[in-house]
Amino acid sequence: MQITSDQRELRDLVRRFFADAAPSEYLRKRITSLLRRDEALIESVKGLGLEEGFSPDGGLFTFAELGLVAEEVGRALFPEPLIERLLGDCVVPGLLGAETRKGYEALGTGTAVASASCCGDVAVKSKKASGEIPWAWGVEGASRLLGVVKQKGEARVFACSISQPGVVVTPQASLDCTTSLASLSLKDVPAVICSEEESNAILDALAILKGCEVYGMTARVVEMTADYLKTREQFGVPVGAFQAVQQRIADAYAASESLGALCRFAAWSVVSSPEQRPLTARAAIAHAAEVGPTVCEAAIQVHGGIGFTWEYDLHLFLRRAKSIQVAFPMDAERVSSLLGSARP
Repeated sequence: MQITSDQRELRDLVRRFFADAAPSEYLRKRITSLLRRDEALIESVKGLGLEEGFSPDGGLFTFAELGLVAEEVGRALFPEPLIERLLGDCVVPGLLGAETRKGYEALGTGTAVASASCCGDVAVKSKKASGEIPWAWGVEGASRLLGVVKQKGEARVFACSISQPGVVVTPQASLDCTTSLASLSLKDVPAVICSEEESNAILDALAILKGCEVYGMTARVVEMTADYLKTREQFGVPVGAFQAVQQRIADAYAASESLGALCRFAAWSVVSSPEQRPLTARAAIAHAAEVGPTVCEAAIQVHGGIGFTWEYDLHLFLRRAKSIQVAFPMDAERVSSLLGSARP
């Protein structure tokens, strides 16, 4: 799906910022130092004006532009929970009814997010949440949590404060070295529960943004691999001259671009074709959960020995792709169930 000149300008601005503020060297230093939150980097992000641009009360940008930002987060493996914050602070309030929004905003700002697969032990009764969440994104510096519970067989989004008694936060190690995760223990924490319609809209938005993030990762991985194949020589010729290698990277490129087209259409549908949003959201995250690790694994194999080394960045992309895949498991039964629930 083609993007407009204004969207391209926003994308290029964010890409340049990430390249300057969080290059590969920065990620390496951050991983080595075990830094979980960089206040200076967070302050510099605010200079982009994204929160104002995506304001639920008349911002300059739509959800389609937020999808482009998510792509750039994936391309750069940006280590701060930018997408989770923009989703929770800027998108979600606009998806809520007046009463729910009032209770949601009273919980504070700075939103952590836990996917449905991480909230199986949580229950919300009498407007209080209790249970264990093994991991969530963006807990450091957040005031509230978005999670998912099952009520009468339906997935319902809840929000609760994580800056008050009854919440125990424990930092967790992550397969994705560039993302900080934490577990939460909730005990009778006041919570706001969303309606079925509100919950579906929020879950679809999260799925689309994570799909866009994975597309950004696969696009960057394909670029890295293509550049490598043009310069690396074997038997006196570039590795990319071998037909088997060409076929492998061509398949990876096709898979990545099909994911990109699907995710951009899904992001567009949120505002421009809301009746298609449930199906496109589920299709986007299902495809991303499959394509992300597959493309990264293919790139590592085509690189040969260097692709498996710690010093090369490919494994960092694979780690994040696998983490997102775990957060959104898509076996055949679940895909069938989701597609069924997406029907009007």
